[in-house]
Amino acid sequence: MNKEFGLFVFACLTGAMALWGSAFIAIKVALEGMSPYLLIFLRLLLGSLFFLAFWRYAARERLAPKDRWLLLVMSLFEPCLYFLFETKALMYTTASQAGVVFAFLPILILVFSYLMYQEKPSAAQVLGGLLAAAGVALLCLSGTPSAEASAPALGNFLELLAMASAAVYTVLLKRLSGTYSAFFLAAAQSFTGAIFFLPFAAYEFSLGVSISTPAIIAVLYLGIVVTAGAYTLFNLGISRVSVAQGAMYFNLVPLFTLVFSIAFLDEAISVTQIASMALVIFGVLIGLTRSRQRRVKMA
Repeated sequence: MNKEFGLFVFACLTGAMALWGSAFIAIKVALEGMSPYLLIFLRLLLGSLFFLAFWRYAARERLAPKDRWLLLVMSLFEPCLYFLFETKALMYTTASQAGVVFAFLPILILVFSYLMYQEKPSAAQVLGGLLAAAGVALLCLSGTPSAEASAPALGNFLELLAMASAAVYTVLLKRLSGTYSAFFLAAAQSFTGAIFFLPFAAYEFSLGVSISTPAIIAVLYLGIVVTAGAYTLFNLGISRVSVAQGAMYFNLVPLFTLVFSIAFLDEAISVTQIASMALVIFGVLIGLTRSRQRRVKMA
């Protein structure tokens, strides 16, 4: 990989991680003035409208019959299950704690890569996974209820389920990214997710909802900038590196989230939470030390 190409991949994946880190803050703000399913639907609807606006210019692929079910399953895991678990998680925990759980994602990606493609983890990856798991467990158990986090243990567990969904999505995405463009795959995810959450949002809307101005701004940001931008950047970057290499970049998400949480939400971080975050990130870094030498073989 030449230097210029490497910088392009780095910019794409780092940009995606920054946007996903900021999404925790935007979701937290939106949930204060909007019901959860309506939030998810509007986010995906806005993303879908963005993709439709540029469909004629960017999407030229035809979906092969053999890939239809794979694309559907991939979209079911993310955005459908991922958004469901993550949005629910942020109803019970803080954005910064959810960001720490996000750091567990690289290990889960390696686990699912092994289960689906028989990519055997190294001893360092096993050790890193155990340390990261211990850090997540410490985070879940150390959380105490507050105005910002009514049930942090439950919220952090739901965020962990969101990470499992994202890990399966990432591994499936790698199989499709060599055939279809980043724009096409991101658009398919957005369309599928919007259809999936439409009945849930309609039910909430029928009960009567009130939407605050900050929530509207947050949804616009999530739908246009995060949903459209982050998935396009990530799909573009992951198509040019191995799954293990791409997983390395997820380490940046909790750092971005922590900075954004302190800057925009004035969240207080406890010593125990800092220790758990350090343990998670340390474990993830150990687990990925050999990722550049171990490339996933895709069927």
